[in-house]
Amino acid sequence: MVSGQTSLQIAEELIRRGQEATVLTVFPNRPTGKLYPGYKRRLVQREKAPEGFELIRCFSFFSSKSRLISRFMENLSFGVIGGGAVLRVRCPDVIYSNTWPVLATGIVSAIARLRRIPLVVSIQDIYPESLIYMGRIKPERLLSRLMKWIDGVIARGCHSVIVISDVFAELYRRERGVNPARLRVISNWADSEAVTPNDKRAAAFRTEKNIPPDAFVILYGGNVGTAAGVENLINAFARLRDIEQLYLVIAGQGSRIDACQELARKLACPRIVFQQPWPKEQTSTVLAAADVLILPTSGLQSLTSFPSKLISYMLSARPIIATADSRSDLAAIIEKSECGWVVESDQPGPLAARIKEVMARDTSELIHRGEMGRSYALANLTREVCLPRVIDVLQAAGANHA
Repeated sequence: MVSGQTSLQIAEELIRRGQEATVLTVFPNRPTGKLYPGYKRRLVQREKAPEGFELIRCFSFFSSKSRLISRFMENLSFGVIGGGAVLRVRCPDVIYSNTWPVLATGIVSAIARLRRIPLVVSIQDIYPESLIYMGRIKPERLLSRLMKWIDGVIARGCHSVIVISDVFAELYRRERGVNPARLRVISNWADSEAVTPNDKRAAAFRTEKNIPPDAFVILYGGNVGTAAGVENLINAFARLRDIEQLYLVIAGQGSRIDACQELARKLACPRIVFQQPWPKEQTSTVLAAADVLILPTSGLQSLTSFPSKLISYMLSARPIIATADSRSDLAAIIEKSECGWVVESDQPGPLAARIKEVMARDTSELIHRGEMGRSYALANLTREVCLPRVIDVLQAAGANHA
């Protein structure tokens, strides 16, 4: 297995089933792009995880800012060092790759072919389309065409390709020429107990942040990066600054946090509260402090990525307003679960209008929509539901190798 929190959970489950697993990953540094305290970077560091699997940490460049060159170096460096580590481990029955696309994944793919090891790739974001929709590269450029070609070669050469949505599956069938029999749609997931509503702790959080008990709180929680579209949320909130009982909480950090704080000051929005850092153990408390959760995405980004924070949002039993393309899986899940509303991306006016309209709705409706979201997530988006499906794919690939 290569990289990702998902890989750690898969390895833990394999050990529980009496099988062996090795996980290759980077030294912990997200979301700030800075090495966590207590760690020292080396080229390769081997250790035994408490769950029983072998953990190999590999050197990579860190990307503290969301810049194309730093992301490129992060991707490439882990691919080279991690790929070298894959060459040295005892030949596994299957490789599961959940890592940076094209470069790192391409190196892993080449090694898997060289060693004739079945490869299962998990697609979390689609490149180069994701970069195109963010305006970072042009679709007609050679780089874009080359990335798409490499991605197609990788995908067609896999034993299986796990995609997180039906939109992804259709794109890989249509644009990459992947045999539908090799595509497996398995959503990202969260532990069913990862977020549990707690109104008492939520009230304490409001008091700590000087938010009145009767305020209407809209909240964004997660990485404040380029693709998150948090600036659009701030611009929308500025249109509602005269509503004194309305507060916006932005919980998290990332490459755009300084820009967001500066924008809030520039627009003179004193009722925007920033919560950083946001420890994992405070997830339930922070999300429960909201009346409505906001999930913004930029441009057409929702067509090429699926924000995993949606699952935590739904588990918190709070209604959701998302900015997304109507064709996206994000929009489809919100509509299907009836947990909230979707408005177009990058349009502060419609978002502000929707927030104001939702504020006027009856509290019982907001509670009902929140409960609908939690019920949907528990039935479809938890570790208990999704992880066994991934294990089945890996075991099928490994059986072919054996």
